[in-house]
Amino acid sequence: MVSTILEGDAPQASRIVHDNAMSAFDERPVLNVFLTIDTEAWPFAPGWPTEPLPSHKPELDGEIANYLYGATTTGEYGVRYQLGKFSEYGLKGTFFVEALSADVIGRDSLRELITTIQNADQEVQLQLHTEWLGELRTPDLPNSFRQNMRDFSLQDQTRIVAHGLDNLRTCGAERVVAVRAGNFGANLDTLRAAKANGLTFDSSHNVSFLDSACGLAPLGTPIVPVLAEGIVEVPVSYFCDYPNHFRNVQLSACSFTELKEALMWAWQNKWRSFVVVMHSFELLKNYDKTGKRIAPHPIHVSRFENLCRFLAANPDKFETTHFRDYAPDLATNGATPQWLRARLHNTLFRYAEQVIGRF
Repeated sequence: MVSTILEGDAPQASRIVHDNAMSAFDERPVLNVFLTIDTEAWPFAPGWPTEPLPSHKPELDGEIANYLYGATTTGEYGVRYQLGKFSEYGLKGTFFVEALSADVIGRDSLRELITTIQNADQEVQLQLHTEWLGELRTPDLPNSFRQNMRDFSLQDQTRIVAHGLDNLRTCGAERVVAVRAGNFGANLDTLRAAKANGLTFDSSHNVSFLDSACGLAPLGTPIVPVLAEGIVEVPVSYFCDYPNHFRNVQLSACSFTELKEALMWAWQNKWRSFVVVMHSFELLKNYDKTGKRIAPHPIHVSRFENLCRFLAANPDKFETTHFRDYAPDLATNGATPQWLRARLHNTLFRYAEQVIGRF
């Protein structure tokens, strides 16, 4: 059952960021923007995860170099590159680090990744891809491959969250307060499992996945944070790009013009948060599960840099935010914000970009 949203239910935080702080002249508040990076690696193994990894494959160094650090012949475009740009423009990013893979890849790799992120003054939060469970032989955890968190019982999900948190914290992660299900494959039990493990936030609600992996349809299609099952759900932002179709705000799925228009709409309409999704490997092109990540993707790199510049140039409108510092206003008073209907020429421009990107 979805909990009622009440005044005063907002979690406490050590530093309260801007959240609908209105002036005497009813000025628009600064919009909290979450730049979220799903940080994960996948084995270069045909048939995985429905087929187990070969016993003779002891390490995944190539996968780590490509998926996490974005290695190309012209330099890196993964986590370290993204951290560098956030530092250059004075922005905050949230790295949802996949934690179950550490039992296969090794905790040393996870520790190095977490140290790299936190040394750059950015935050690590929890991501869980249950595809890795088929490789684990850990007591009290399911050891069969299932695609999504929603495919497990509440009891199993609670243990999976606990194990992921233990991996992160053992490897040095500090102030882990948020979780995102891999593939956005959460359901209400996922929120209950997160609550049972002391977490405050979930960010698995994605309208683009409600007809597939995401089992959070009981929450509807929220735009702003809502309280559900004792957890603050901070949904991935979205807009309508053509009739009866919602597009989530993901770097590889939107043109920069669409990103900018959506951000401006959210600010003008006094949204309380705006969540952008990208991946640690999203700035690369020509990749598959053979390890052939050939070059940076020029269009995606340009979008990322343009987005960073735009946010940095408009501090009166946007403040990038960490979950660990967020104290959302969950009050029910006031009109529900409206989602954006994108302009046709912006959608057509994205289609043109996608065609160009294939070549």
